[in-house]
Amino acid sequence: MRRHALWTVPVLTGLAACTWGYDGDYGHGGYAYRGESWAADARRPYQGELTGPGVEILDDWLKETAEGRAVVTLGFRDAGDGDVSEDVAHRANIWFRRYADGDRDMILTDPEIRTALVAAAGRYLR
Repeated sequence: MRRHALWTVPVLTGLAACTWGYDGDYGHGGYAYRGESWAADARRPYQGELTGPGVEILDDWLKETAEGRAVVTLGFRDAGDGDVSEDVAHRANIWFRRYADGDRDMILTDPEIRTALVAAAGRYLR
């Protein structure tokens, strides 16, 4: 019996401390859950046109397709707002070429590019 009494004191003290600061909005200072979180916003691809000095360097399939723009803006944090630097463009081109070359023959075919665009965009939009 004594062992149970010693165990319940810290538990009850902790519960009392948790409920003491309750302000009616789950303790978030008036911010309530509105259905979507900031993480859902972060997974949305940039909807506008890509800008910046790196756009000229990007491969055509990355800058001219919706899937390619999703890969660049969601896959590379520095381009999340649609502004693509030269460094990001080089990294995106290299990453995508390696990702798309499924048979590792160093030649990209149209089916490989299309499949990789859909798979990579789906990976980021999931």
